[in-house]
Amino acid sequence: MALILCKQRASVPYYYEKLNLRIWSSQELCYLIYNFPLMVSEDFIDEDLCDWIGRELREKSLSLRLRESMENGETENNMLLMILSSCGYYTRNEINAYMDRLMEISRLDHPSYLREVGRSLFKADRLDPAYDRFEEAMKAADEEMRKAQDPQKRERMLRMKADSYLDMAVVRILFFEDKKALELILQSELCLKTDRAREMKYLLTGDSELSDDDKKRLDIRKEELKLKILSEEEQNGTGAIFRKDPVKALREAGELLGRLKKEYRRML
Repeated sequence: MALILCKQRASVPYYYEKLNLRIWSSQELCYLIYNFPLMVSEDFIDEDLCDWIGRELREKSLSLRLRESMENGETENNMLLMILSSCGYYTRNEINAYMDRLMEISRLDHPSYLREVGRSLFKADRLDPAYDRFEEAMKAADEEMRKAQDPQKRERMLRMKADSYLDMAVVRILFFEDKKALELILQSELCLKTDRAREMKYLLTGDSELSDDDKKRLDIRKEELKLKILSEEEQNGTGAIFRKDPVKALREAGELLGRLKKEYRRML
C-alpha cells in the first residue's frame, strides 16, 4: 500500500496475510480497516498487531488500550473503531457510516456472509481465495435452501446459489478458463435464469438470448472501455513509441492486447 503519510512511518511493515498486504503507516492501517471490514471483523487484532502499533508506529497509548480491550473481552468491532478514531484519517461521519456497515455485516446470514467475504477478496485481487469463498457460499445456500420451510427463504437461497455460481465464473474468466466459466454460467441458469447470466454468456461467447438493444448496449460498453484504455496509453507516451520504434511497438502492442482482454473480462 502507498498512501500519503502524515504520521510516523514504520521501519518494518506489518504483513497481513489474508490480503497479502504490507502496511507501513497508521493511515494505511485505517484504510485497510475501513475498506475491507469483512476481512478484519474476526481475528485481525492480536498481540502481534498491538506490538507493531506500539513499536513501529510509536502509538504506545493506542497499543495499551487495545491490549486492555482484548483482556476485557471487548468486541473486535469496537477495537476497530478505536483504531479509526485515534488516527484522524476518517471524519466522524465516515466512521459513523463504517459503524452502520459493521451492523449490516452482523445481520448477514451465513451464505451471504461468505459471498461478501469472497467479494472483498476479489476486490483485493485475491482471486483463488475469493473463488473458494464463492464456492462455499454456493454450497451453504444450497444447504439452507433444502432445509428451508419458508418459500421466500428458499427463493432467496436459490438466487444466492445462482449468483455464487456466476461469481465463480467471473474468477475463472479472469484466469482465461472460458470453458470452465461457461459451465458455471450454465449451472447458474439451471438454478435460475437471470439477466446477469445472459449478459455474461454474450460477452464470453457472443451467443445469448439477449435482445438486440441489450447486445448493442454491451458492445458500446466494450468499445468505450477500449477507447479509454487506448487514450490512457496515448497519454502515457505509448503512441509515440509506436511511431518511433517498430520493434518495441510490437512488444507494447502485445501488452496492450493482454490488458484489453483482461479489462474486457472484468466487465463480466
